[in-house]
Amino acid sequence: MPERSHAVFLNRVYPPTPGATGALLAELAPALVEQGWRVTILTGPEDGEPRSERRADGVRVERVRAVPFDHQDVWQRALAYALLFPAFLIRALTMPAPDVWVTKTDPPMVKVLGPILARLTGAQALHWAQDLYPEVAAGVGVLPDGGILNGVLRRLSTAALRGHDHVVTVGRCMQERLVAGRGLPEDHVSVVPNWPPSVVEPVPHGENPFRAAHDLDGRFVVMYSGNMGLAHPFDTVLSAAEHLQGLSPEVLFLLVGNGPRKPELKRAVEQRGLSNVRFLPFQPRERLAQSLSAADLHLVTMRPGLKGLVVPSKLYGALGAGRPALFLGPAGSEAARMVRDHDCGTVLPKADGTALADAVRRWHEAPERWADATERARAAVAGARANAVERFDTLLRRVTDANT
Repeated sequence: MPERSHAVFLNRVYPPTPGATGALLAELAPALVEQGWRVTILTGPEDGEPRSERRADGVRVERVRAVPFDHQDVWQRALAYALLFPAFLIRALTMPAPDVWVTKTDPPMVKVLGPILARLTGAQALHWAQDLYPEVAAGVGVLPDGGILNGVLRRLSTAALRGHDHVVTVGRCMQERLVAGRGLPEDHVSVVPNWPPSVVEPVPHGENPFRAAHDLDGRFVVMYSGNMGLAHPFDTVLSAAEHLQGLSPEVLFLLVGNGPRKPELKRAVEQRGLSNVRFLPFQPRERLAQSLSAADLHLVTMRPGLKGLVVPSKLYGALGAGRPALFLGPAGSEAARMVRDHDCGTVLPKADGTALADAVRRWHEAPERWADATERARAAVAGARANAVERFDTLLRRVTDANT
Protein backbone atom coordinates (compact mmCIF):
# COMPACT_ATOMS: atom_id res chain seq x y z
CA MET A 1 0.00 0.00 0.00
CA PRO A 2 1.32 3.49 -0.79
CA GLU A 3 2.49 5.33 2.28
CA ARG A 4 -0.28 7.91 2.15
CA SER A 5 -3.33 6.11 0.82
CA HIS A 6 -6.43 8.23 1.30
CA ALA A 7 -9.67 7.21 3.07
CA VAL A 8 -12.76 9.44 3.18
CA PHE A 9 -15.40 8.71 5.84
CA LEU A 10 -19.00 9.89 5.36
CA ASN A 11 -20.93 10.52 8.57
CA ARG A 12 -23.48 13.14 9.61
CA VAL A 13 -21.72 14.09 12.87
CA TYR A 14 -18.14 14.66 13.91
CA PRO A 15 -16.90 16.45 17.03
CA PRO A 16 -17.65 19.00 18.31
CA THR A 17 -21.07 17.90 17.02
CA PRO A 18 -22.25 15.31 19.59
CA GLY A 19 -23.21 11.77 18.61
CA ALA A 20 -21.97 8.24 19.26
CA THR A 21 -21.03 7.53 15.63
CA GLY A 22 -18.97 10.71 15.39
CA ALA A 23 -17.26 10.08 18.73
CA LEU A 24 -16.11 6.63 17.58
CA LEU A 25 -14.92 8.02 14.27
CA ALA A 26 -12.98 10.76 16.05
CA GLU A 27 -11.00 8.07 17.88
CA LEU A 28 -10.41 5.88 14.84
CA ALA A 29 -9.45 8.59 12.32
CA PRO A 30 -6.36 10.04 14.12
CA ALA A 31 -5.16 6.50 14.87
CA LEU A 32 -5.34 5.67 11.16
CA VAL A 33 -3.34 8.82 10.41
CA GLU A 34 -0.68 7.43 12.74
CA GLN A 35 -0.77 4.21 10.71
CA GLY A 36 0.15 6.16 7.58
CA TRP A 37 -3.29 6.94 6.16
CA ARG A 38 -4.49 10.26 4.85
CA VAL A 39 -7.95 10.65 6.39
CA THR A 40 -10.77 13.01 5.48
CA ILE A 41 -14.13 13.25 7.24
CA LEU A 42 -17.06 14.39 5.11
CA THR A 43 -19.70 15.49 7.60
CA GLY A 44 -22.65 17.73 8.32
CA PRO A 45 -22.78 21.39 9.37
CA GLU A 46 -21.97 22.76 12.80
CA ASP A 47 -22.37 26.38 13.89
CA GLY A 48 -19.06 28.11 14.41
CA GLU A 49 -17.00 25.40 12.71
CA PRO A 50 -15.09 26.02 9.44
CA ARG A 51 -16.30 24.29 6.31
CA SER A 52 -12.82 22.92 5.69
CA GLU A 53 -9.92 22.42 8.07
CA ARG A 54 -6.96 20.19 8.82
CA ARG A 55 -6.85 19.49 12.53
CA ALA A 56 -3.82 19.13 14.75
CA ASP A 57 -4.24 15.34 14.77
CA GLY A 58 -3.78 15.25 10.98
CA VAL A 59 -7.42 14.59 10.08
CA ARG A 60 -9.03 16.82 7.43
CA VAL A 61 -12.68 17.72 8.09
CA GLU A 62 -15.00 18.86 5.28
CA ARG A 63 -18.46 20.11 6.31
CA VAL A 64 -21.40 20.42 3.93
CA ARG A 65 -24.20 22.96 4.13
CA ALA A 66 -27.52 21.42 5.12
CA VAL A 67 -30.76 21.93 7.08
CA PRO A 68 -30.18 22.05 10.87
CA PHE A 69 -30.90 18.75 12.60
CA ASP A 70 -33.73 18.61 15.16
CA HIS A 71 -33.93 15.57 17.47
CA GLN A 72 -37.47 16.41 18.55
CA ASP A 73 -39.29 16.93 15.24
CA VAL A 74 -39.54 13.72 13.17
CA TRP A 75 -40.32 15.47 9.88
CA GLN A 76 -37.56 18.04 10.22
CA ARG A 77 -35.17 15.24 11.09
CA ALA A 78 -36.25 13.31 7.98
CA LEU A 79 -35.81 16.40 5.80
CA ALA A 80 -32.36 17.07 7.24
CA TYR A 81 -31.40 13.46 6.53
CA ALA A 82 -32.71 13.58 2.96
CA LEU A 83 -30.93 16.82 2.06
CA LEU A 84 -27.60 15.48 3.28
CA PHE A 85 -27.47 12.94 0.43
CA PRO A 86 -27.12 15.42 -2.47
CA ALA A 87 -24.91 17.65 -0.31
CA PHE A 88 -22.56 14.74 0.43
CA LEU A 89 -22.56 13.60 -3.20
CA ILE A 90 -21.81 17.04 -4.67
CA ARG A 91 -19.06 17.80 -2.14
CA ALA A 92 -17.52 14.34 -2.57
CA LEU A 93 -17.31 14.73 -6.34
CA THR A 94 -15.54 18.08 -6.02
CA MET A 95 -12.84 16.59 -3.77
CA PRO A 96 -9.75 14.72 -4.99
CA ALA A 97 -10.77 11.07 -5.36
CA PRO A 98 -9.59 8.93 -2.44
CA ASP A 99 -8.46 5.32 -2.52
CA VAL A 100 -11.48 4.22 -0.46
CA TRP A 101 -14.82 5.69 0.55
CA VAL A 102 -16.08 4.58 3.98
CA THR A 103 -19.81 5.03 4.61
CA LYS A 104 -21.35 4.80 8.08
CA THR A 105 -25.02 4.67 9.12
CA ASP A 106 -25.74 8.28 10.03
CA PRO A 107 -27.81 9.40 8.21
CA PRO A 108 -29.66 6.13 7.64
CA MET A 109 -29.16 4.68 4.16
CA VAL A 110 -26.06 6.81 3.44
CA LYS A 111 -24.52 3.52 2.36
CA VAL A 112 -26.24 3.96 -1.02
CA LEU A 113 -23.61 6.60 -1.83
CA GLY A 114 -20.67 4.22 -1.36
CA PRO A 115 -21.02 2.20 -4.58
CA ILE A 116 -22.05 5.31 -6.53
CA LEU A 117 -18.95 7.23 -5.47
CA ALA A 118 -16.75 4.19 -6.02
CA ARG A 119 -17.97 3.81 -9.59
CA LEU A 120 -17.73 7.51 -10.42
CA THR A 121 -14.22 7.94 -8.98
CA GLY A 122 -12.61 4.55 -9.50
CA ALA A 123 -12.08 4.14 -5.75
CA GLN A 124 -13.06 1.26 -3.47
CA ALA A 125 -15.92 1.32 -0.92
CA LEU A 126 -16.24 -0.06 2.61
CA HIS A 127 -19.36 0.18 4.78
CA TRP A 128 -19.08 0.46 8.58
CA ALA A 129 -22.48 -0.67 9.85
CA GLN A 130 -23.46 0.60 13.30
CA ASP A 131 -27.16 -0.12 12.57
CA LEU A 132 -29.11 -1.92 9.88
CA TYR A 133 -31.70 0.10 7.99
CA PRO A 134 -34.56 0.03 7.13
CA GLU A 135 -35.15 -2.77 9.68
CA VAL A 136 -34.35 -0.46 12.61
CA ALA A 137 -36.91 2.08 11.41
CA ALA A 138 -39.55 -0.67 11.17
CA GLY A 139 -38.52 -2.08 14.55
CA VAL A 140 -39.16 1.21 16.34
CA GLY A 141 -42.37 1.97 14.46
CA VAL A 142 -41.12 4.78 12.22
CA LEU A 143 -41.86 2.71 9.10
CA PRO A 144 -44.67 0.15 8.78
CA ASP A 145 -43.19 -3.33 8.89
CA GLY A 146 -43.90 -5.06 5.58
CA GLY A 147 -45.01 -1.85 3.85
CA ILE A 148 -44.12 -0.89 0.31
CA LEU A 149 -41.61 1.78 1.37
CA ASN A 150 -39.93 -0.62 3.76
CA GLY A 151 -39.61 -3.21 0.99
CA VAL A 152 -38.14 -0.72 -1.47
CA LEU A 153 -35.63 0.57 1.09
CA ARG A 154 -34.63 -2.98 2.03
CA ARG A 155 -33.90 -3.91 -1.59
CA LEU A 156 -31.98 -0.66 -2.06
CA SER A 157 -30.04 -1.30 1.15
CA THR A 158 -29.14 -4.85 0.15
CA ALA A 159 -27.94 -3.69 -3.29
CA ALA A 160 -25.80 -1.01 -1.61
CA LEU A 161 -24.28 -3.49 0.84
CA ARG A 162 -23.43 -5.86 -2.02
CA GLY A 163 -21.96 -2.93 -3.95
CA HIS A 164 -19.38 -2.21 -1.25
CA ASP A 165 -16.11 -4.09 -1.43
CA HIS A 166 -16.45 -5.04 2.23
CA VAL A 167 -18.82 -4.52 5.16
CA VAL A 168 -17.75 -4.09 8.79
CA THR A 169 -20.32 -4.81 11.50
CA VAL A 170 -20.08 -4.11 15.23
CA GLY A 171 -21.43 -7.44 16.46
CA ARG A 172 -21.67 -11.13 15.67
CA CYS A 173 -25.46 -10.95 15.70
CA MET A 174 -25.33 -8.23 13.04
CA GLN A 175 -22.96 -10.27 10.89
CA GLU A 176 -25.29 -13.26 11.19
CA ARG A 177 -28.24 -11.09 10.20
CA LEU A 178 -26.50 -9.83 7.06
CA VAL A 179 -25.38 -13.27 5.98
CA ALA A 180 -28.62 -15.14 6.76
CA GLY A 181 -31.15 -12.35 6.17
CA ARG A 182 -29.56 -10.32 3.38
CA GLY A 183 -27.65 -13.12 1.65
CA LEU A 184 -24.21 -11.48 1.83
CA PRO A 185 -21.25 -13.88 1.51
CA GLU A 186 -19.58 -14.64 4.83
CA ASP A 187 -16.20 -13.43 3.57
CA HIS A 188 -17.80 -10.11 2.61
CA VAL A 189 -18.63 -9.23 6.23
CA SER A 190 -16.28 -8.74 9.20
CA VAL A 191 -16.89 -7.99 12.87
CA VAL A 192 -15.01 -5.15 14.57
CA PRO A 193 -16.57 -4.42 17.98
CA ASN A 194 -16.88 -0.88 19.28
CA TRP A 195 -14.80 0.32 22.20
CA PRO A 196 -14.99 2.71 25.18
CA PRO A 197 -13.97 6.35 24.66
CA SER A 198 -10.24 6.67 25.29
CA VAL A 199 -10.87 9.25 28.04
CA VAL A 200 -12.93 6.79 30.08
CA GLU A 201 -11.30 5.04 33.01
CA PRO A 202 -12.57 4.03 36.46
CA VAL A 203 -12.75 6.85 38.98
CA PRO A 204 -13.28 5.65 42.59
CA HIS A 205 -16.39 7.08 44.24
CA GLY A 206 -14.38 8.73 47.00
CA GLU A 207 -12.26 10.61 44.44
CA ASN A 208 -15.04 11.51 42.04
CA PRO A 209 -16.07 15.19 42.08
CA PHE A 210 -19.08 14.38 39.88
CA ARG A 211 -20.71 12.41 42.71
CA ALA A 212 -20.15 15.23 45.17
CA ALA A 213 -21.36 17.89 42.73
CA HIS A 214 -24.64 16.07 42.12
CA ASP A 215 -25.26 14.95 45.71
CA LEU A 216 -24.80 11.24 44.93
CA ASP A 217 -22.80 10.30 48.01
CA GLY A 218 -24.61 7.65 50.00
CA ARG A 219 -26.76 6.67 47.00
CA PHE A 220 -26.62 3.46 44.97
CA VAL A 221 -26.71 4.93 41.47
CA VAL A 222 -28.29 3.04 38.58
CA MET A 223 -27.36 5.08 35.50
CA TYR A 224 -28.66 5.21 31.97
CA SER A 225 -26.17 7.28 29.96
CA GLY A 226 -26.81 8.02 26.30
CA ASN A 227 -29.47 8.79 23.76
CA MET A 228 -33.05 8.46 25.00
CA GLY A 229 -34.34 7.31 21.65
CA LEU A 230 -36.98 5.09 20.10
CA ALA A 231 -34.84 1.95 20.20
CA HIS A 232 -34.80 1.93 24.00
CA PRO A 233 -37.74 0.77 26.17
CA PHE A 234 -38.09 2.76 29.39
CA ASP A 235 -41.40 1.58 30.87
CA THR A 236 -39.64 -1.25 32.69
CA VAL A 237 -37.09 1.19 34.13
CA LEU A 238 -39.77 3.52 35.51
CA SER A 239 -41.74 0.58 36.92
CA ALA A 240 -38.60 -0.65 38.71
CA ALA A 241 -38.03 2.82 40.13
CA GLU A 242 -41.62 2.90 41.36
CA HIS A 243 -41.15 -0.50 42.98
CA LEU A 244 -37.91 0.51 44.75
CA GLN A 245 -38.97 3.98 45.85
CA GLY A 246 -40.30 2.68 49.15
CA LEU A 247 -38.30 -0.53 49.51
CA SER A 248 -34.80 0.86 48.83
CA PRO A 249 -34.86 4.68 48.98
CA GLU A 250 -31.07 4.82 48.72
CA VAL A 251 -31.30 3.55 45.10
CA LEU A 252 -31.31 6.38 42.57
CA PHE A 253 -32.03 6.04 38.85
CA LEU A 254 -29.98 8.68 37.04
CA LEU A 255 -30.81 9.24 33.35
CA VAL A 256 -28.00 11.15 31.66
CA GLY A 257 -28.25 12.43 28.09
CA ASN A 258 -30.76 13.76 25.61
CA GLY A 259 -32.97 12.40 22.86
CA PRO A 260 -36.49 12.43 21.43
CA ARG A 261 -38.03 10.50 24.34
CA LYS A 262 -36.59 12.64 27.14
CA PRO A 263 -39.56 15.06 27.41
CA GLU A 264 -41.98 12.12 27.53
CA LEU A 265 -39.90 10.42 30.23
CA LYS A 266 -39.76 13.55 32.36
CA ARG A 267 -43.54 13.86 32.19
CA ALA A 268 -43.96 10.19 33.14
CA VAL A 269 -41.64 10.59 36.15
CA GLU A 270 -43.61 13.62 37.33
CA GLN A 271 -46.96 11.86 36.86
CA ARG A 272 -45.79 8.81 38.83
CA GLY A 273 -44.28 10.97 41.57
CA LEU A 274 -40.88 9.28 41.32
CA SER A 275 -38.48 11.09 43.61
CA ASN A 276 -35.78 8.44 42.95
CA VAL A 277 -35.39 9.33 39.27
CA ARG A 278 -33.27 12.26 38.15
CA PHE A 279 -32.20 13.64 34.78
CA LEU A 280 -28.94 15.22 33.74
CA PRO A 281 -27.97 16.59 30.32
CA PHE A 282 -25.42 15.16 27.92
CA GLN A 283 -21.98 15.25 29.55
CA PRO A 284 -18.96 16.68 27.70
CA ARG A 285 -16.06 14.42 26.84
CA GLU A 286 -13.80 15.90 29.51
CA ARG A 287 -16.23 14.82 32.25
CA LEU A 288 -17.15 11.44 30.78
CA ALA A 289 -14.88 9.35 33.02
CA GLN A 290 -16.30 11.02 36.14
CA SER A 291 -19.89 10.77 34.90
CA LEU A 292 -19.79 7.09 33.93
CA SER A 293 -17.81 6.16 37.05
CA ALA A 294 -20.37 7.91 39.26
CA ALA A 295 -22.69 4.95 38.68
CA ASP A 296 -22.75 1.72 40.63
CA LEU A 297 -24.66 -0.06 37.87
CA HIS A 298 -25.30 0.90 34.27
CA LEU A 299 -28.56 0.27 32.46
CA VAL A 300 -28.28 -0.76 28.82
CA THR A 301 -31.61 -1.26 27.05
CA MET A 302 -32.74 -2.50 23.66
CA ARG A 303 -36.08 -3.50 22.17
CA PRO A 304 -36.34 -7.29 21.71
CA GLY A 305 -37.02 -7.02 17.98
CA LEU A 306 -33.77 -5.16 17.33
CA LYS A 307 -31.46 -8.14 17.80
CA GLY A 308 -28.82 -8.02 15.10
CA LEU A 309 -29.89 -4.54 14.03
CA VAL A 310 -28.16 -2.40 16.68
CA VAL A 311 -25.46 -2.88 19.31
CA PRO A 312 -25.76 -0.31 22.14
CA SER A 313 -22.47 1.59 22.21
CA LYS A 314 -23.19 2.77 25.76
CA LEU A 315 -22.28 -0.72 27.01
CA TYR A 316 -18.63 -0.12 26.14
CA GLY A 317 -18.46 3.15 28.05
CA ALA A 318 -19.99 1.50 31.11
CA LEU A 319 -17.48 -1.37 31.03
CA GLY A 320 -14.62 1.04 30.37
CA ALA A 321 -15.55 2.83 33.58
CA GLY A 322 -15.32 -0.51 35.38
CA ARG A 323 -19.01 -0.77 36.18
CA PRO A 324 -21.24 -3.83 35.75
CA ALA A 325 -24.18 -3.56 33.36
CA LEU A 326 -27.82 -4.56 33.58
CA PHE A 327 -28.79 -5.38 30.01
CA LEU A 328 -32.51 -5.31 29.22
CA GLY A 329 -32.74 -6.87 25.79
CA PRO A 330 -32.61 -10.01 23.64
CA ALA A 331 -30.49 -12.86 24.94
CA GLY A 332 -28.76 -13.57 21.62
CA SER A 333 -27.64 -10.00 20.96
CA GLU A 334 -24.01 -8.92 21.03
CA ALA A 335 -24.53 -6.91 24.25
CA ALA A 336 -26.02 -9.94 26.03
CA ARG A 337 -23.24 -12.21 24.82
CA MET A 338 -20.59 -9.80 26.04
CA VAL A 339 -22.11 -9.42 29.50
CA ARG A 340 -22.46 -13.19 29.87
CA ASP A 341 -19.08 -14.08 28.34
CA HIS A 342 -17.24 -11.80 30.77
CA ASP A 343 -19.58 -12.24 33.75
CA CYS A 344 -19.75 -8.48 34.18
CA GLY A 345 -23.44 -7.87 34.75
CA THR A 346 -26.94 -9.28 34.40
CA VAL A 347 -28.95 -10.07 31.27
CA LEU A 348 -32.72 -9.66 31.55
CA PRO A 349 -34.30 -10.70 28.21
CA LYS A 350 -37.95 -10.35 29.27
CA ALA A 351 -37.82 -8.28 32.41
CA ASP A 352 -40.71 -6.45 33.97
CA GLY A 353 -40.33 -3.74 36.60
CA THR A 354 -40.29 -6.20 39.48
CA ALA A 355 -37.58 -8.37 37.91
CA LEU A 356 -35.41 -5.33 37.21
CA ALA A 357 -35.94 -4.03 40.75
CA ASP A 358 -34.93 -7.43 42.14
CA ALA A 359 -31.78 -7.47 39.99
CA VAL A 360 -30.81 -4.00 41.22
CA ARG A 361 -31.30 -5.05 44.84
CA ARG A 362 -29.15 -8.18 44.34
CA TRP A 363 -26.27 -6.04 43.13
CA HIS A 364 -26.80 -3.46 45.86
CA GLU A 365 -26.82 -6.06 48.60
CA ALA A 366 -23.72 -7.99 47.40
CA PRO A 367 -20.72 -5.60 47.56
CA GLU A 368 -18.20 -8.42 47.08
CA ARG A 369 -19.93 -9.58 43.91
CA TRP A 370 -20.02 -5.98 42.71
CA ALA A 371 -16.28 -5.49 43.36
CA ASP A 372 -15.38 -8.64 41.40
CA ALA A 373 -17.61 -7.60 38.50
CA THR A 374 -15.98 -4.18 38.25
CA GLU A 375 -12.63 -5.85 37.56
CA ARG A 376 -14.13 -8.12 34.93
CA ALA A 377 -15.96 -5.21 33.32
CA ARG A 378 -12.75 -3.28 32.77
CA ALA A 379 -10.93 -6.40 31.53
CA ALA A 380 -13.71 -7.09 29.01
CA VAL A 381 -12.81 -4.00 26.97
CA ALA A 382 -9.09 -3.77 27.65
CA GLY A 383 -7.28 -3.17 24.37
CA ALA A 384 -10.53 -2.91 22.39
CA ARG A 385 -9.63 0.37 20.68
CA ALA A 386 -6.14 -0.81 19.69
CA ASN A 387 -7.62 -4.02 18.29
CA ALA A 388 -10.21 -2.05 16.30
CA VAL A 389 -7.56 0.25 14.80
CA GLU A 390 -5.47 -2.75 13.77
CA ARG A 391 -8.47 -4.49 12.19
CA PHE A 392 -9.57 -1.37 10.28
CA ASP A 393 -6.03 -0.77 9.05
CA THR A 394 -5.86 -4.36 7.81
CA LEU A 395 -9.28 -4.29 6.14
CA LEU A 396 -8.70 -0.92 4.46
CA ARG A 397 -5.34 -2.14 3.16
CA ARG A 398 -6.98 -5.31 1.83
CA VAL A 399 -9.70 -3.33 0.07
CA THR A 400 -7.33 -0.81 -1.51
CA ASP A 401 -4.79 -3.48 -2.47
CA ALA A 402 -7.54 -5.26 -4.42
CA ASN A 403 -7.72 -2.23 -6.70
CA THR A 404 -4.02 -2.20 -7.61
